[in-house]
Amino acid sequence: MSDFPYPGLRPFQRDETDIFFGREDHTDELIEKLGHTHFIAVVGPSGCGKSSLVRTGLLAGLERGFLASAGVRWRIAELRPGTQPFHRLAEALLVDKALGPEYTANFTPDADAAAFLYASLRRGSLSLHEIYKETLKAEHTNLLLVVDQFEELFRYYRRDSAYQAAAFVALLLASSRHQAIYVVITMRSDFIGDCALFYD
Repeated sequence: MSDFPYPGLRPFQRDETDIFFGREDHTDELIEKLGHTHFIAVVGPSGCGKSSLVRTGLLAGLERGFLASAGVRWRIAELRPGTQPFHRLAEALLVDKALGPEYTANFTPDADAAAFLYASLRRGSLSLHEIYKETLKAEHTNLLLVVDQFEELFRYYRRDSAYQAAAFVALLLASSRHQAIYVVITMRSDFIGDCALFYD
């Protein structure tokens, strides 16, 4: 049990399920929708608890097997896109709870696995699904991408490179079409109109 029952303004973390109450219906709804679509957006005003709901409700529920059709084996990559979404994604995929140990095992110690993964994703030479299949050869393991504060991408779109931002969105959408890959984004509701930037 956590020593502090209220975390204040920061989001709840994944290990704080013992003090996360009152969002069970929302969690169940997210799990059900994720099972049907493989891509969901959690949208709401700033500070309403979107990140907490995803981290402490949804992720815990998935790891406990509440999405029965997908099983209980999950690899999770969490990121904020910032101004370098492909770099952030590559870094998130290389942590231990995502593809990390298995992916880096294919490289010599002095090789830059993150740079290679970034280049593969950015150029589109390998899809995320192909990277996932080659890295995690075990069956019945799912990959979940959690893109928190997705609205950062809109600022990036306007300031720097519309092409890279659009390519990142295309990668997320294409990845979610595969059976074992799921995508969850959180976004402030005042940015919802900006999604039209990526309408194709």
